[in-house]
Amino acid sequence: MNLISLIGIITILLGATLALAQKDIKRSLAYSTMSQLGYTMLALGMGSYRAALFHLITHAYSKALLFLGSGSIIHSMEAIVGYSPDKSQNMVLMGGFNKTCANYKKYLFIRYTLSLWYSASCLFLVQR
Repeated sequence: MNLISLIGIITILLGATLALAQKDIKRSLAYSTMSQLGYTMLALGMGSYRAALFHLITHAYSKALLFLGSGSIIHSMEAIVGYSPDKSQNMVLMGGFNKTCANYKKYLFIRYTLSLWYSASCLFLVQR
């Protein structure tokens, strides 16, 4: 169990560090997923199987929403920088994005409010 916890801690640190170093939005989200799976492995190593499964399910739901949101942002960036995956996925070029997509904030707020509602409802399902 200690080995599994150690692997989880290494995965957490490695994934978070690599996510911070990326400029591509999809790669950054993928490495943050790796870090979150490290938290799941840490919970498994500590013997908390319910917490690991709970974190895995809520993380999958919220990360799916994040990837859908990043796809929307990438699609909106193509109108600004042209069709180039290197430029439209580069987070350095996304400054001032608030002016071009003002309506996007409303949809983002609704999306993440629903995500929080789902996570909160899972808390009630875990407790017996």
